[in-house]
Amino acid sequence: MASETCKTESQGLFDTSVTLKAIEEKVQEALNTSAVFGANATTTQIARGQGFLSVMVRLKPDWQGSNTDELPTSFVVKIPSSISVLKMSKEINLDEMMKDYQTDAQFTADAHVNGIEKYLRVGHASEIAFYELVNQEQLKVKVPKCFYLQKYGSSGENGLLVMKDLCDIAATKPINEGLSIEAVKEVLENLAEVHAYSLQNDQWLHNDKLKATHSRFQKENGDNFNGLNISTMDKFKKEHPSLFDPLIDRLREEYLEEFDLGFLDTMHEELGLPPVLTHGDLWMNNMMWRKADGRKGTTDELVAIVDWQIVHPGCIGEDFVRLMCSSVDPAVRREHLTDFMEFYHASLKSKLGKEPPFTIEQIIYAYKRIFRYGLVMLIPNFLGFIQPEFGMMDSEDIDKSINTVLERVKCLIEDLYVYEDELGLNK
Repeated sequence: MASETCKTESQGLFDTSVTLKAIEEKVQEALNTSAVFGANATTTQIARGQGFLSVMVRLKPDWQGSNTDELPTSFVVKIPSSISVLKMSKEINLDEMMKDYQTDAQFTADAHVNGIEKYLRVGHASEIAFYELVNQEQLKVKVPKCFYLQKYGSSGENGLLVMKDLCDIAATKPINEGLSIEAVKEVLENLAEVHAYSLQNDQWLHNDKLKATHSRFQKENGDNFNGLNISTMDKFKKEHPSLFDPLIDRLREEYLEEFDLGFLDTMHEELGLPPVLTHGDLWMNNMMWRKADGRKGTTDELVAIVDWQIVHPGCIGEDFVRLMCSSVDPAVRREHLTDFMEFYHASLKSKLGKEPPFTIEQIIYAYKRIFRYGLVMLIPNFLGFIQPEFGMMDSEDIDKSINTVLERVKCLIEDLYVYEDELGLNK
């Protein structure tokens, strides 16, 4: 992790435009204090290699002034920025990595970064709108406490979130670990809370900020989005032929024929389902779990779901697909899919105080119908997951961790074909 003691108040943190002085002023306003951070305040970049739309900073003030004992000893500051993905692309030399796979569509790291830069304002506005909604409606979903929310300013001010620091009590799980049955249920319980609110209210549907859809992200990235997905499929096939040759060919052909994420925007209408607030990026690094006492690792107690930068009105199955594809081992996902949906449905019923407006069978159908879109959007992510430089895997046995993730991808593709054949969607 990159760490620095900020000696120059006007210097932007970790190559962003946000200064320590600016954060100090916002925190003073939020906490109604005149205390200052002090000369020995430190900032450490955290979650480096694990996030793509922001720079995450752990700030520890050296409080100076009155009543400092009552003030938080640390914060997490989230700064929307494309700096992280730019640096990661350079570190792994992404253009060089993908150059041999530029066939049916082209990809460049610079274009990818530019697409992310265009999307940042949309994503940040959506995340702020969600946290404001949580506070206003007192939703019982596990998210970090926010001390200060700053939108992008008309005069060039960068967006900003100042949140409670959970690093001492919680952490993410390695991507190769896979969530346990109880951990999945913890997440589903929280989704039920958000969905219950969605189904009992419609004001949120009229909030233009809560519409950071994947289709908007695809639009900002244009052909480069397609180039990244196709190139990644070709890379998997060439470098891991025992797993993906010829398995991945059908998926590649279906993608080239048609892949429009706008499909997800209206999927709930096609299926006759009401829309629900959808996280949009529910995977391992966006879930924090309580640290285990006296030993390495985490428990299955969910502390917070973070990174609501793609929250939007969506289909009931969208977050389930993202969660199950990215973060659950094949054996658990295959054996317990129906159990999970029954648990979610029962939880939702309890929160609504009546039967939900859809059946368990409808949820499972939506999940299978959306599966291809969820999988394809994750294909490039899986390529990132297995890069040791990004720190997303258990470091004790990197080769074993990589093989676990690759096997997960293989099983996802196999299950996709089963679902599409079952639903008559194969072309």
